[in-house]
Amino acid sequence: MKRFLLKYRENIILDNISIINFSVKRYRTSSKLTFPVSITKSICSIERVGEGSNVTDSYLYGSIKIGRFVSITGPSTVIKSLGKGIEIGSFCSIGQNVCIVDFSHAFDRITSSFVQYQIFSEDYKKDISYSDKVIFEEDVWVGSNSVVLPGVTIGRGSVIGAGSVVTKSVPRYSIVGGNPAALIRPRFSEDTIEYLEGLKWWLWSVEKIIENHAIFSHNFN
Repeated sequence: MKRFLLKYRENIILDNISIINFSVKRYRTSSKLTFPVSITKSICSIERVGEGSNVTDSYLYGSIKIGRFVSITGPSTVIKSLGKGIEIGSFCSIGQNVCIVDFSHAFDRITSSFVQYQIFSEDYKKDISYSDKVIFEEDVWVGSNSVVLPGVTIGRGSVIGAGSVVTKSVPRYSIVGGNPAALIRPRFSEDTIEYLEGLKWWLWSVEKIIENHAIFSHNFN
């Protein structure tokens, strides 16, 4: 498939069937190394994307901020913000056919459809309800076929099992699964979690990550 470098945004690589909005901001750490953003078979209308991130066969729309080295893999993954926003921290991985939204239909009226927008030509926001932002802290892995509902915060280092429906916030370094998603077990011991939180490795420059290669190959269990 033909690939080309977008001329209106430095270091964003786009294939010939993808779309990204002109206003997207790309941010990076103070590194001499260059890690481009890659958008393949996707439509992205978002606020911000970090270095080294890649989006494949997915649809992203609205007030969405994506950190560094995030992987979003379709097909059929949809991340849509019509409310207060969705933030995806650095080093997160989101699998196939995942749905993440920050809004829901307003169902306390005669109809839950978009009648205000479709028939009365009013703002579509009158047909939906909001809660808080959806926040993914760093290093979250979301398995395929999962749904993350509005107002949820997924704590750093957590794993969401395939096919899960996440209806409430998830503590850091948790492994959860099911419908609704429930805690299966912590990912690491309390001592290991304290050590990782002290490292704050997700904030490191690429050079520092490379210098500490061994720690990323270490089995903490």
